[in-house]
Amino acid sequence: MDINNGTKKITFGGLMIALVMVTTFSIKIPVPFTQGYIHAGDSMIFIAAILLGWKYGALAGGIGSAMADILGGYAHWALPTLIIKALMGALVGWVANAADQRNKKTKIMFSIAMALLWFGFTSGLRSMVKSITLDSTHLLGEIEGVTTLEELVALSQKVQSQLFWAALLIPLVIIVLSLYLSRIDKKFFTVEQLLGMLIAGLWMVTGYYLASGIMYGSFIVPIYSIPWNIVQFVIGLVIAYFIILALRKTPIMKHLK
Repeated sequence: MDINNGTKKITFGGLMIALVMVTTFSIKIPVPFTQGYIHAGDSMIFIAAILLGWKYGALAGGIGSAMADILGGYAHWALPTLIIKALMGALVGWVANAADQRNKKTKIMFSIAMALLWFGFTSGLRSMVKSITLDSTHLLGEIEGVTTLEELVALSQKVQSQLFWAALLIPLVIIVLSLYLSRIDKKFFTVEQLLGMLIAGLWMVTGYYLASGIMYGSFIVPIYSIPWNIVQFVIGLVIAYFIILALRKTPIMKHLK
């Protein structure tokens, strides 16, 4: 949805940056493995990208999230967050608009390809976790709360199970939610929007995994934080659509057309 008036662009863009920052800053659940945290800020990034377009999704996601890191005591994450969340916001808006212009057959093939990509990504991570053997005892000093080999094995098995269910359930949730919302309003709630969120979430999980690996010198330890990041973007997706559903009933929507 395009906003033609320049003042409205600045106003809504600034508002979404502030909302991303506040929702990210105010609700923080620490992740023990990477000295990071999960939050509800992704929901505002999704809303900004869907209602205002990919440019505003990128600005709100990057600037708002980086500000929250700096103000919240996670300044070491500010630069990676700026890049990861800006691309995340851009992907939501861009994929939704690009996919919306494709024909039905192409949309189906595109959706299947992304579902397979998601399944392959999580399956690869499960294989990496499974490959941890007795020779990985050096990880005992790197993973917070894990002091024995038995605890490491138990944690690895738990993460494998979480990644397995994430691979199966997230595409299913996307399909069910899109079918339900399309019954409410086929023009306003589209499969393309949900697909954009899924791709953006996949990028966010991958981006933070790579950033953690580079920052902490290990690409094994960050795997244990991935289920937390998956939970974060799925919750953000659900919250975003409930908020958008509520906004449909308010006068503000006429200013977003």
